Amino acid sequence: MAAGHFARYIRHAQPTKPHVQPLIKWTSKLLGASMWFWIMLRIKEDGPVMFGMKLPFEHH
Repeated sequence: MAAGHFARYIRHAQPTKPHVQPLIKWTSKLLGASMWFWIMLRIKEDGPVMFGMKLPFEHH
């Protein structure tokens, strides 16, 4: 039944890498970088409030 696919299920066999289109790989890197940029920007602007070093209504 599964004799043709036996090599894929050997316990210590090297897993095969999936084929990913270059456009999808590039888009995922772009979206990941923009996500981290946005997170770091928000920490820069609201970091003291988020970590309790400053109250949110203290603007002066």
